[in-house]
Amino acid sequence: MAEDKSPGPFARIVRAFSQPFPPPAPVTVFEGDSGFSHITVRDCGDLRTLYLGADAQESETSISLSNPTAPIFEYPGMMLLALALSPLNREITMIGLGGGFIPRLFQEFLPDRRLTVSEVDPMVAEIAETYFFFSPGGNVELRIADGYEHLEGMPPESADQIWLDAFNGKYIPRHMATDEFISLCWSRLRPGGFLAQNLHQTRIEPYRMQLRRTMKIFGCTPLVFSGRRSANAVVMCPRRDEEEWIPPGLRAVTRLAREFGPAVGPYNLAEESLKRVNDPCWGL
Repeated sequence: MAEDKSPGPFARIVRAFSQPFPPPAPVTVFEGDSGFSHITVRDCGDLRTLYLGADAQESETSISLSNPTAPIFEYPGMMLLALALSPLNREITMIGLGGGFIPRLFQEFLPDRRLTVSEVDPMVAEIAETYFFFSPGGNVELRIADGYEHLEGMPPESADQIWLDAFNGKYIPRHMATDEFISLCWSRLRPGGFLAQNLHQTRIEPYRMQLRRTMKIFGCTPLVFSGRRSANAVVMCPRRDEEEWIPPGLRAVTRLAREFGPAVGPYNLAEESLKRVNDPCWGL
């Protein structure tokens, strides 16, 4: 008689309970149209995500509902490296609020830095407060204004750093992908200040064009950090009026990150520094 190798009742029970559970189905907690975009907020288990655009495919912000400052997206860590790379890092202007994740990091972990955020869409600001636990105050000021117009209203050489994190559901707004906008950023930075731009490499030609115009206006090769589990690339350039700027190598970037502080909230800047791209001009 052949040996019966089929699992017994106990083994079948163990096997049934050891199977992975299917992921929870997304639940839409908000959907509506502002004067600028179609906006959707969805929960998927512990993860809450803000989407802009009619097809709700472009995620702008994701947070953990149980731990809202936990790192979900990796690009904020790369943006924070700008604070380590320049001693001019006290007055930062950021264009684009999203769900307010980066401003919350400033409130909780960087109270000695002042951040002014420009957001064109008042509905986005309301959603950030209602669904993503962000509220302006303390060292973070929120202004409802177009980012271009906000910079135009700033005095020349008044910002230590300018961070561009503005998307309209497809890419950065068209009027911010121009020579005029990059020149405006240059004029509003103090000499030695940094421009940091969060860009997407999946849209390769717009990415290359923004890289080219940044190099032309700032007159130097940018420092680029590339996401390892995303298509984000953070492009940084300093304003140098006279002396030439050579982007620091990996060792120098890591040293500066460690000197500034190995961790800023949930992000270890020394580890973020390893995302430096050796040749930021690839494909140009």
